[in-house]
Amino acid sequence: MAWLKVMAIALASALATACAATGERQTVVPSLIGTLPETIASFQFDGYKHFDDESGGFSFRYRNASKKRLADVYVYPVAEENAELAHEALVLGSTRATIQAITEAVSQGHYSNFDLLGAATRAQGARTTARVHATYLRENLASFTMLYQSEHKGTLMKIRVSMPDNNSNRLNSEWDAFAERVFDLVIEDIETELESAEASKVSASL
Repeated sequence: MAWLKVMAIALASALATACAATGERQTVVPSLIGTLPETIASFQFDGYKHFDDESGGFSFRYRNASKKRLADVYVYPVAEENAELAHEALVLGSTRATIQAITEAVSQGHYSNFDLLGAATRAQGARTTARVHATYLRENLASFTMLYQSEHKGTLMKIRVSMPDNNSNRLNSEWDAFAERVFDLVIEDIETELESAEASKVSASL
């Protein structure tokens, strides 16, 4: 249930049509936000917001307005009850929860004509990445979406790229490259935070 709760929050954020903006409940800007590039490939940075819960998770958005493409990125901690699970189990569990959350969104009428085109995982070094792609109708517009999920040292990462459904978008390799670039940025920030925390512990023990 913890998986589903977190993914439902993320999915609700993905369904929002307004631009991402700084949340009111939390005012501390995640360190990652200050280091993100304004542009990644054809996308422009378009703001961030905190999850509306106590998890400490947050999301940020990149947009290509002229092509009607959105890329929403979700970064949130692994639930305490899942903390002992191995990396691959975390990725697979999170992916199953995403698909279940989407299924529930379909049943609630957020989507129609939802078609899961494929789901697969791939290993890149020590990291496993899950990729799901699907089509759906929303407000009578045919859309194509790519979902990427991974995990790094207790932090789950999800990217959802959404756009009009056409052959050009379906066959474009930019989405994979974009996801890898964003994952690398998030992981670099996680490592920096962990190193800083370790340095603080050492300093405090002296």
